[in-house]
Amino acid sequence: MVRRNRKHSVIDKLPPDQKDAVEQMLLAGYTYAEIVDYLAENGVSLSQSSICRYARGYHADLEKLNIAQESMRGLMEEINRYPELDTTEAIIRMTSHNVLRAISELPPERWQEVDPEDLLRQANGLIRAAAYKTNIDMKTRTNYETGMEAVKELVFDAMAKEDPKLYTRVAAFLNKKKEEGAP
Repeated sequence: MVRRNRKHSVIDKLPPDQKDAVEQMLLAGYTYAEIVDYLAENGVSLSQSSICRYARGYHADLEKLNIAQESMRGLMEEINRYPELDTTEAIIRMTSHNVLRAISELPPERWQEVDPEDLLRQANGLIRAAAYKTNIDMKTRTNYETGMEAVKELVFDAMAKEDPKLYTRVAAFLNKKKEEGAP
């Protein structure tokens, strides 16, 4: 993983309204010379190359934000498409899809740059997340089933003692449904 230093540009240190104005000018397509002139009018001396460096970083950050928003939009679509799907499962599905897509789109010459240990570590992380989710789901289902059995036992014991006819009818109904294959 490449570690980058924090940015310390003059623009980052501007008052929020001026920094916002510069960013809006970058988004609106103003030239670097026009931005230099704007800053000069506001008492800030900066070169066009400084504006260019800031613009590169700013546009890269915007691109990352757009990708994150698109991922979130895809996640929400997945959750809306499958309401029974929980958020964790949707995240695992989307991440798996994105990883597989990235791997399949990687040009052959880039495979020389891929660190196999890093790729395996990331794949193992994804597998662990899926296994952890499956384990939690099984424990939740087991706890639910155990609780339901306890409630049924309590209800049926009380019903058998207090209303044997109702107990007989309910037991017959449940047995009939079980034979029909009802869940």
